[in-house]
Order: sequence, then C-alpha cells, then structure tokens
Amino acid sequence: MVFNLILITGVPGVGKTTIFKKIADDLKTYKVPLTGFYTEEVRNGLGGRVGFDLITFDGVRGPLARPSKTSALASFKRLHKLSRYSVDIESLDEITIPILSNNNTEPLLMIDEIGKMELFSTQFQDRIIKVTEDLRLGKRCMIATIPISSRHSNQIIENLKKIENCRVFEVTKANRNTIFTEIMASVRLMLGI
Repeated sequence: MVFNLILITGVPGVGKTTIFKKIADDLKTYKVPLTGFYTEEVRNGLGGRVGFDLITFDGVRGPLARPSKTSALASFKRLHKLSRYSVDIESLDEITIPILSNNNTEPLLMIDEIGKMELFSTQFQDRIIKVTEDLRLGKRCMIATIPISSRHSNQIIENLKKIENCRVFEVTKANRNTIFTEIMASVRLMLGI
C-alpha cells in the first residue's frame, strides 16, 4: 500500500523533530520540492530552554512560545497560555498560514508539529482541516509530527490518523536511532523516489 500521509509521534523530547529535520535534509538531496516548517527550542546562554520558534524550510523564523513571565511577551498581541509558556498566535499565523494555503502547490507538505500550541490558532485549525480533505482525496502528500498522548490530541489529529493512506510511526527511546531508515523507506515509496 502506498501512503500519502506519514505521521511521526512520540513523547516530548524523544527525537521527533530531529528525525523530521533529517527527513527534510535527505529529501533535499533528492531535490524533492517541499514546503513546511519545524519547531526549534530556544535556549539561553546557560542551556536552559526559554521558548520555541517556528522555522520554515525557506528560512523564515518567528516566535511560537516564550515563558509566560518574560518581557519578550510585550510585543505579542494574541497569546494563549500552555503550561509555563504563552503562545504567540499572531506569529504562528503569519508563518504557517501561507504554507498551509490553498495556493501552495508544492507536492510535499512537512509540518512539525500539529500539536496543542499550534491548535490554539483557529486559522491553523481551519487550514489543517482543508489539508485533511486534500489528503483524503489524494491531492497531496504530507509528513507531520503529532503528540502521542490522547489527552493532547483532538478531533483534527484523530481525523488525520483515520485517513486510509496514513502510516503512523512511534519514536521511542529504544528505536529512535534506528527508526529513521524505516520511515525514510516509506517516504521514498510515498514520493516514488
């Protein structure tokens, strides 16, 4: 069976984004046109995490979340709080909505991640619902990371997992150094490379 949707899941910090970025790097060697973004931790000079940024494959970078008690939040116009972080919805929408738009014609969409922070944005939700319809109709291919816990899941993520041509890979501490080969084999099959 050929898939048009590959979902990568696992507990936070297990290596989903590392594998996701490695897939994108490998696809560049095949000259596969792709669009999308990934999430990167922002660390201070002491190595402590001070937030998350979104970065597109075209190099556009913007804040996704910062600790709720930071002066960097002064410029955030629309915030949603999650744990100790406040999510910058305006930045999220500015970066992701053009990528998820109906006008985007790249055959491969890569999203890291479709998670609780991103789903605070109703525009992001609306676009993922449209992408889900396109995937069901076989109009495009997508690789995305999603949370593993059902308590962080919602109907949008569940609908993606129900797509007939979907393959879900779970990254664990035991397989994180070996699962890349299996995922890449499915990606190459999906893209015919």
